[in-house]
Amino acid sequence: MLLRRCRLALLLAALLVTSSAAFALPMVQYSVTDLGGGLFQYNLLVDNDDGAEGLSGLNILHGNSVFGLSGASTIGEPSGWGSFAPLPPLIDDLNYFSLSTATDIPVDSSLGGFSFQSITDPNTLAGDDFAVEGIGADSATQIDLGIAQLLPEPSLGVLLLAAGLFGWRGLGHRRVF
Repeated sequence: MLLRRCRLALLLAALLVTSSAAFALPMVQYSVTDLGGGLFQYNLLVDNDDGAEGLSGLNILHGNSVFGLSGASTIGEPSGWGSFAPLPPLIDDLNYFSLSTATDIPVDSSLGGFSFQSITDPNTLAGDDFAVEGIGADSATQIDLGIAQLLPEPSLGVLLLAAGLFGWRGLGHRRVF
């Protein structure tokens, strides 16, 4: 009986450790799709759970210098939003903006659908290459959102969970003398 309780406690501890990163979401997360031929699509999710105010804009700070974006780049935005691609050498940022207050990102919510295509391999990003900022819906001020974080591969978490459950089940069939 004590052994079963120890196993259950270890399993719960392992689940907590492996899943704790999923609950500590950064403000902006991204995933990347390799489109082939050296072209990558970056897909962004803005999470405003910890924000002090709604967001009416999103700026990718190194749109031209890091990602090589220009007015001819393929840019995607959520419904009710527009975008302004960098115009080298004048502007380095990729800017997204809400077209009405109804499409702002309120506190305690998130919004996906922000995307752009780039020749920049995500494995080469370093430091503040993917720095982002929001624009406050009430104050119209720039809000530093830090560095966009790569979304973890869900298959890795599922694989770890399956391996743990399989190992835990295997321990149940062993006899301890």
